[in-house]
Amino acid sequence: MPEPSNARWPLSAAQHGIWLGQELDPTLPIYNAGECIEIGGAVDPAVFEASLRQAVTEAEALHMRLFVAEDGPRQHLAPSLDWPLHRIDVACEADPWILVDAWMRADLGTTVDLRRGPLFTEALFTAGADRTYWYQRAHHIALDGFGFSLIARRVAELYTARIEGRTNTGAPFGSLLRVVEEDLAYRASPAYERDRAFWTQRFADRPVPVSLGVRSAMASRSALRKTTSLSPATMERMQVVARSAGASWPDVIVAAIAAYTNAMTGAPEIVLGLPVMGRLGSVSLRIPSMVMNIVPLRVPVAKGTSLSALVKTVADEMRAIRPHLRYRYEQLRRDLKLLGGDRRLFGPVVNIMPFDYDLRFAGHRAIAHNISAGPVEDIAMNVYARSDGRGPRVDFDANPDCYSAEELATHQQRFLDFLEAALSAPAQPLAEFTIPGAAAPSTSTAESRPGEILDGGPLNAPPRDIVEQILEHARAKPDAVALEHEGRRMTYGELVLAAQRLAARLVALGAGPGTLVALMLPRSVEAITAILATLFSGAGYLPLDPKGPNSRTAAILADAGPVALVTNSEYAEQAKQTTTAPIVRADEDVPSNLPEAPIRGGAEHPAYVIYTSGSTGRPKGVVISRAALSHFVAGATHGYGFRRDDRVLQFAPLQFDASVEEIFGSLCLGATLVLRTEAMLQSVLRLLDACAEHAITVLDLPTAFWHEVACSLSTGAASLPPSVRIVIIGGEAALPEHVARFRRAVGPTVKLFNTYGPTEATVVATFATLCGGETTAGRDEEVPIGTPLPGVRAAILDAEGRLVARGAVGELYLMGGGLATGYLGQPELTASRFPTLEHLPNQPRAYRTGDLVRQNEDGLLVFIGRVDEELKISGHRVDPGEIETVLLRFPGVREVAVVGSVLPGGIKRLAAHLVADAPLPSPAALRQHAQSALAPASIPSAFLFTDRLPRTSTGKIDRAALRDAGATRTAASNAPATDLEKIVMGVWEQILGVCDLSVEDDFFERGGQSLQTIQVATRLGVTLGREIPVAMVFRHPTIAELSRALEQAGSVTKASAGLTEAMLADAVLPEDIVPPAPAAMPSSPRQVVLTGATGFVGVHLLHALLQRTTARVVCLVRAADEKRAADRLRTALEKQHLPTTHFEDRVVAMPADLALPRLGLGEETWNRLASESDAIYHDAAIVSLVRDYRSMRAVNVLGTREVLRLATTARPKPVHHVSTLAVAPSIAKNPEVHETFVAAHPELGDGYKQSKWIAERLVEQAGERGLPVAVYRLGRVVGAPETGVVNEQDLVFRLILAGIPKATLPDLDVSETWTPVDYVARAIVELSLPVPSRDAVYNLAPAPDVRLKDVFRWVHEYGYAVETCSVPAFRARLGSNAGAAESATLAFFDLQADPGEQPQAFGLGRVRCDNVIRGLSGSGIDCPAIDRSLVFRYLDHCVETGKLPRPSSRREGRA
Repeated sequence: MPEPSNARWPLSAAQHGIWLGQELDPTLPIYNAGECIEIGGAVDPAVFEASLRQAVTEAEALHMRLFVAEDGPRQHLAPSLDWPLHRIDVACEADPWILVDAWMRADLGTTVDLRRGPLFTEALFTAGADRTYWYQRAHHIALDGFGFSLIARRVAELYTARIEGRTNTGAPFGSLLRVVEEDLAYRASPAYERDRAFWTQRFADRPVPVSLGVRSAMASRSALRKTTSLSPATMERMQVVARSAGASWPDVIVAAIAAYTNAMTGAPEIVLGLPVMGRLGSVSLRIPSMVMNIVPLRVPVAKGTSLSALVKTVADEMRAIRPHLRYRYEQLRRDLKLLGGDRRLFGPVVNIMPFDYDLRFAGHRAIAHNISAGPVEDIAMNVYARSDGRGPRVDFDANPDCYSAEELATHQQRFLDFLEAALSAPAQPLAEFTIPGAAAPSTSTAESRPGEILDGGPLNAPPRDIVEQILEHARAKPDAVALEHEGRRMTYGELVLAAQRLAARLVALGAGPGTLVALMLPRSVEAITAILATLFSGAGYLPLDPKGPNSRTAAILADAGPVALVTNSEYAEQAKQTTTAPIVRADEDVPSNLPEAPIRGGAEHPAYVIYTSGSTGRPKGVVISRAALSHFVAGATHGYGFRRDDRVLQFAPLQFDASVEEIFGSLCLGATLVLRTEAMLQSVLRLLDACAEHAITVLDLPTAFWHEVACSLSTGAASLPPSVRIVIIGGEAALPEHVARFRRAVGPTVKLFNTYGPTEATVVATFATLCGGETTAGRDEEVPIGTPLPGVRAAILDAEGRLVARGAVGELYLMGGGLATGYLGQPELTASRFPTLEHLPNQPRAYRTGDLVRQNEDGLLVFIGRVDEELKISGHRVDPGEIETVLLRFPGVREVAVVGSVLPGGIKRLAAHLVADAPLPSPAALRQHAQSALAPASIPSAFLFTDRLPRTSTGKIDRAALRDAGATRTAASNAPATDLEKIVMGVWEQILGVCDLSVEDDFFERGGQSLQTIQVATRLGVTLGREIPVAMVFRHPTIAELSRALEQAGSVTKASAGLTEAMLADAVLPEDIVPPAPAAMPSSPRQVVLTGATGFVGVHLLHALLQRTTARVVCLVRAADEKRAADRLRTALEKQHLPTTHFEDRVVAMPADLALPRLGLGEETWNRLASESDAIYHDAAIVSLVRDYRSMRAVNVLGTREVLRLATTARPKPVHHVSTLAVAPSIAKNPEVHETFVAAHPELGDGYKQSKWIAERLVEQAGERGLPVAVYRLGRVVGAPETGVVNEQDLVFRLILAGIPKATLPDLDVSETWTPVDYVARAIVELSLPVPSRDAVYNLAPAPDVRLKDVFRWVHEYGYAVETCSVPAFRARLGSNAGAAESATLAFFDLQADPGEQPQAFGLGRVRCDNVIRGLSGSGIDCPAIDRSLVFRYLDHCVETGKLPRPSSRREGRA
């Protein structure tokens, strides 16, 4: 074995499958495999051990250790030479095998830790002079059955050579790395894609496997086993039947088991699991490892067939699948979406080993006994050939949760009887053989689970016209905000008035019921106004992409024939080139005396028309009636749980029907619709920051974009704003791993809905709750599209229009009031896509989706694929036929086939395969031609030329073969030269789905789209650990240019002292926050505002304000209402043992939320507070040393900004901002901490420091603009000496509370500033009463530093038997059984660069307090020293309140 190199090897696909299974429950021993070699004689124990140790040393797979790295599971070689060989003498036992068998089966229950090992066990049993048993157990991740045989042969070879005195002991095993590399090469080869296509096509209909049992269960930790043997005569008859059918005897066994299963279940087709060695022609033929695969074998059992005929069927099937046996069954299950629950790829397993070890140990013959072959899901038949003249051994293994021992024995005997009978008459129809129990088919067959119509139930209330609902809100609350966009707000009253005025102009141009008005507008307030104006006029709106190809726009307008087109001045000229209809500019001034338009239009008239891709090249206009729109809004708002107080982000382009959900889902409830800006798409971080800034509660995102959000959340690169409560995704399939990432990142507080719906069914038809609430999707490997929305019904039908069995795959048909009227001007297409379902009750009208689905065991719909070639890319419906039609118009192009494929990571790719005349057109010219007529999502990523398009036997284009051809990698003309270029190229290849890039390729010329630039920016940001603006990808569209820009930006970022570009942007105070002209300040405040009043410092500030001033204190408290806010304040005072005097007459508890604009206050409340208050004390903040900046930004930064906005509203008010000494650099950078604002520095490394520094920077700028401000920096704030109540969230006290029960504390040689909280509060109030200068800074740390060594020594002197140890040792002791609180404490140390180093958060230079000392001079407010007696007082309180146990000893001198 080579010396360990600490190299991190990836796992082979076979290992990865085992690893995933074991990770589901690391304690289960189900992947232990065991084998016993029975040696017919005594062996020399010393020689045997030496031989065994050499063989085990050579077998690297036994010495691998697995761990999880950032890029997934990895393994490294950790050779172990001191493993034990258990030597057990059983010669005195009456039946040695009984003891040996019991010992082995007990050992098989051993839990194996894949991270630490060992992965194997070896034992040698001496049973007498003529018998020795050698047992080895190995985890399946190390060895499969053939791997066991390799080790057994090697030990026999070495033992024999040593006994015979030979030095030639044969070649050692090869390295496991060769097996891994061979597997990686296969997975990157065209053969892998060919195999994948073979299996997915062969199992596209997802046959439901049948079982011999009536119960199903997960694989059990142990198996029942029934062993017998076939006679030599039976074996001879099998060989005769095999020869006559041109097959082998294993084919006969397989055919017999298929026939038996058919007889017992009645299923016309049996899918068996067939373990295959997978080593022929492979390096693994001589390397012990896990390579074995299980492939599904479809065996149709026709009526009247005989055993001979069935053997031939099996042999033919085996020949067909043999070239594709390397494709892993785990991956096939993922491809077919059959993972999770009891979904299986096959039924009974047939494992045939047609070879015997035929081992000799220095002349002693040996026989191999399989003790356990690993997990058994249902039932398995294992057949082992023997070389000693006896017939094959047959083991029937069964899951004890599915079969009893009696049932297993019965099945074995029935099968053997059936086999004998069938071999005796191989030409006789199988149905003529009598098998007891065959009359009753298994209840697990699909036929016993009839299909059904899925019904979303009735609407919560009858649907109401959209226009009426919006008008109702405008009448009830005209001042409520309806729209927000780029700082502009429009109330419901203003929106309706503007829409009515525009509607009057449209009516004058002929708009009315049954007509259409085209809208060519970018996302804007004017666009939403135009949509409502069109509906107010009675017409339906036709949204167009103002940046789309003119030819496509003109074709749509010619087809739709609108009476008018609404645009703005920017697109007016472009609009005139595409239509002869009258042009109305939405942004021009309109006389205010125009009459209000009449509101008319029946339920059957169009509400809107959206054009989708068409297979003939002609886009299809889908007509949605006003009734269908109202029906959808009623079902969706109830199903999602939308509320009137929601703030919904309008994300989708208006020409996509997802915008309908956003616009009317909010406006019909009276909620606020916030229109997305282009700046929000600069990166995922920018979007989420904007959502936090605008307090978005509902996010509706295309799935492709949400994948990037989930990736950013899971890596810590971003955090979901606390305001968000609902996230809706849709447009294409969600990847299971991204759902899992999202769940882990956001927890159960946010609802995630996965939606499905074609445009023809009005936006959304079905939905599934993936996260939050009553989650309907609990399986990690399958993301369902759920159940119908209220008011929607669904049916899964076969080709004859009948319901398929539950669990079977069929085409999805949708029914209900949300169906489209049809396709504009295409009655034949409408009739074909909206049929009447004659085989269903009441023969309902339905929409035929063309999507294949099945219903899982939870009753949820699962998307499988398409009936045709249509696919979704970036949420756009793309029909390859439309693309082919456009490309065929290019001169010289004779044939085209466009195929789509899904790459690893979920990226979808379009490739156009062309047959063209010479000279071949350039890809750039073809791309430009396509861009002139197609939507961006329909532009192929690659243009590949061929002499002819491959055809199937029926003459159709072989699209599977084209997908394989498109996967072939070609050499890049200009390879990347730097590491950064390699990283960028790798990301481009992932996103674009091409492999022939050069560093000079243009991203957009290679098929890149706008959404994909976001994916590039996000993935580069995660890889490089910094924010990458999308604008950078646009400005630098080649790999070389982008790499250079990233390199330059990287140096700029480093110079920005640890603050990202986005953070620096946050540190700029908005220009509109400017104080008005100074007004006379009262000599003493009459009313003050206090934030953070329920916190440790804040509640003492409240007490000090009540004691020192006569002002009324308005406390902004996060609570649902005033009562709850007051209750929180009162509880906080009582917890700190503070009086509630003046609480009723001078304290106002006001519900608020710092994370929201205007602090979550209504406009009237905001203005009143701004006018009546004389000062603001801003103490609220999230304090955490382990959270990232994104998670604290909303409160710490945006909250401070809103406080400053309040201070500059109506009249200027002094702001007293509570900050932290943590914003200052350490003593290594600055020997002193001055009472001045701190410049940015490299030690602003954690989210808390970053957010507090940025908050200070905002306050500083407000002071520079003339607002009176003061900053009070605090050190470690500890309990008041009078009460001894400690701050339970303080890190040092958390260390003490966590460490005392473990009798250990960390050895931290650190000095720091401690100040009692009552002193802090009194000092802040005293210093605040004079009106502050514009830049007053106070470091509230006038007392001597406290050494933590002294504090921990005092804890020991108090009576606790604690010892100090290094930080790593402390982490280890605390982490062994850490609870949630201890884990949170340890997280601080986990964030340090080196766990062995002292935490860098401690250790400031001398803290200057000159301003504090001057300001408090003569006030009588002094900071008490922190000494032993005060620490004892804190410990007394902890003991009295049960936070700490009483010390075991009480030492003299305790205060």
